[in-house]
Amino acid sequence: MEYGFIFDMDGVVIDSNPYHKIAWESFLDGQGYEYDDQTFDHMLSGRTGPTSLKLLFGNDLPEDLLEQYLEEVDSKYQGILREQEKAIPIAGVHDFISRVKNGGHRLALATSAPPLNIEMGLEKLDMTETFEIIIGKVDVSHGKPHPEVYLKAVGKLGLPKENCIVFEDSKAGIQSALAAGLPVVGIASGHSKEELLEEGVSLVVDDFTELQLETVLALIRQN
Repeated sequence: MEYGFIFDMDGVVIDSNPYHKIAWESFLDGQGYEYDDQTFDHMLSGRTGPTSLKLLFGNDLPEDLLEQYLEEVDSKYQGILREQEKAIPIAGVHDFISRVKNGGHRLALATSAPPLNIEMGLEKLDMTETFEIIIGKVDVSHGKPHPEVYLKAVGKLGLPKENCIVFEDSKAGIQSALAAGLPVVGIASGHSKEELLEEGVSLVVDDFTELQLETVLALIRQN
């Protein structure tokens, strides 16, 4: 039986939080906005850029200014990533994905990231040929927690939803996947295991070193 494994990117494939924290801190410092780790954890991590900016600056933030701010944050993140010889993967992800591929299963990436972030991140991880399907920010009209990104990933894979599973680290991403009718394995890279379990994941791990392929296949079959 062929199954679909759908991965979020930030915090699931790439350990990008350290880079995003620096980018947001630099941007907000330039805006005169007082920043600390709680700002990132509670207002930025796991949210789309527009959602984060509206939380920070209010829902009445003009659209042209919102787009300008988004470009600034993305540019800062890309500059930081460009300086890295290699990006930091979530522990065990390369080995786990190899086992998925060797088992004859399918791989998709479903992320809120813009194209250059995806391209640079996968290049720095030596994963440019890993995912047969990539759905990013420009491919959807609604960001997470809306289910569109995961519904599109399943559609592109051409598999029944019952044969697919999602790997997510954020609350908004988990809500997106569950709303799409997909079971979720939580990766506790940005939130505690308890927080992710409260969101309704089927299983939660710190990283992929704790995860066996057969365990995930059993979760799909139970769905």
